[in-house]
Amino acid sequence: MTLESHRIEIDSVDFQISCRRFTVRATVTRDRQLPVVDEFVLRLLAILDRISVTRMRYWFGFSAAEMETALLDMGRRSLIEFDGNEAMLAPAGRDLFKSCGVDGVPHIVEVAPIVADVWFDLVSRTMVPRSRSRSSEYMVKVTEQPDARDIPEAFARRAFEDNFRDYARRIRRIPDPDAINLYSISGVEGGAFGYQSLQAKLVLDLDRIGVRPTFSEAADSASGFQKLAVAANDAWQVVTGPDLASGAMAEFERMTGDARLFPLLQRIDERSAWVEAFRLAEVSGSGYRPCVGATYLKGNIERLLLKFAEARFEQPITEVIWARPSGSTWGRTTRVAEALAEVRDALRNNNQADVKAVIAMPRSTIRSARLSHKRIFDRGVLLPQGHLPSNIEIFLIPGIAAFVIIHVPVQQHSVPIGGLITEPKRLSRIADRLRIVHEKEVEELWSREVVDRDVTGAASGDTASGGISAG
Repeated sequence: MTLESHRIEIDSVDFQISCRRFTVRATVTRDRQLPVVDEFVLRLLAILDRISVTRMRYWFGFSAAEMETALLDMGRRSLIEFDGNEAMLAPAGRDLFKSCGVDGVPHIVEVAPIVADVWFDLVSRTMVPRSRSRSSEYMVKVTEQPDARDIPEAFARRAFEDNFRDYARRIRRIPDPDAINLYSISGVEGGAFGYQSLQAKLVLDLDRIGVRPTFSEAADSASGFQKLAVAANDAWQVVTGPDLASGAMAEFERMTGDARLFPLLQRIDERSAWVEAFRLAEVSGSGYRPCVGATYLKGNIERLLLKFAEARFEQPITEVIWARPSGSTWGRTTRVAEALAEVRDALRNNNQADVKAVIAMPRSTIRSARLSHKRIFDRGVLLPQGHLPSNIEIFLIPGIAAFVIIHVPVQQHSVPIGGLITEPKRLSRIADRLRIVHEKEVEELWSREVVDRDVTGAASGDTASGGISAG
């Protein structure tokens, strides 16, 4: 983490964008440079019109056999022809110079048919790469343009023609896009609807003390992408983070033994307070290491996995518990599933197989967000009112480590900041606090059997609806 940029990465978010596929049948041409010897033979004949084979052999410094091999091969391809002992350009050889430009270098133009599945997003109506994304409840959905689903085939044809170079470079990722050209389009056919995901980083702007998404593809600077980024940012402004619950900081201190974040909560609008909080270091022997950003960010999960190498697995681990905060900003990314998979793989490598994942959430969590991660966790429960502050997050691997994060409100969003605990007594207290997930006071939202049925049904539904994953 560096503070020089004034923008600190604190989270990630995936936006879900509706798309439509068009199948384009076209013909393309590709410029291919000739082998060096062939090129210079042709250029020599283009200048001299004709030359004896013997003189040409001396000019190149070839043996008789080497010169004969080169010329016979070019003759078989009808690039040159012979008049006795003299060589000259054949009509096909002359044609190679017609589109060579001012450099006088002959090029071969290859013609080939292509069938391309081209996806257009329904927000900016620009071409986007094919994605295997399914409709996911946890992604932030970007609103389509009115009547965007009625994109005519004529529009797709014109857009493909006008933006073929961008398609070759950014969508097909052809290594030499400038060497390929669109020759003709023979047909365009409208196809299925699907989804594209647009990934963004969430950053805290220390100058404005605000949270906003940033997009890695912004370097493309395409006008269509800018429209997409604006629409995604608008969608992000609708979701909200958890409010600062009373007693949250006291609870955080009881679990971590660290009170150094108290000044931040009293000076949330001051840049200096954030800088001080981000620079907190581990106190030797405390078993608590400060961290910044969402628990599931790559760097934080890697710190957790490093602890597995040092840990003693004295008791079998049958489940991990993730107590999420309230609000609707938490976990709006595939990083949650990826983090769980990484943790499970690491546990499996330590002979801890079949580990279940439980997600617990405050009762104040809005109903539309309660089932967002149903496909990812084996079980979901709703905690009793006030059992944990609604802006506290805990990710517990019993007996090994736990993240304890406080989500500090910034405007309508929040910034996750906290640390990783490995001190055994504190881990035991956290485990005791979360043992309630197995008691009658909690409301069970789903269990493994329900998840299995829903995933099977959702997969069938995705196939039927013709999502991008089917293309």
